[in-house]
Amino acid sequence: MATTRITYTDGKHEIVPITMRATCKAEAHAIEAGWGTITESPVRTGAYATYAALRMAGRNLPDFEHWLDTVASFDLASAKEEPEEGNPTD
Repeated sequence: MATTRITYTDGKHEIVPITMRATCKAEAHAIEAGWGTITESPVRTGAYATYAALRMAGRNLPDFEHWLDTVASFDLASAKEEPEEGNPTD
């Protein structure tokens, strides 16, 4: 699962897991809002996917544009890899 590291304008930061559902919500919103496809507006759509993931996790946030005003940056964060199970000597 992809994750995004958000840095807010107040200096706080958090890492948000981006689910497929959040990505689909962002894609649908982008088309509805006239942003174009995900390839035509990747930054705004990626930000909306992060916003959608936070909302689906139960966060009480203002509308997207006001929330975006509080975001200084966001970057894809690497997900922690799960160690493989089994005999390491095989």
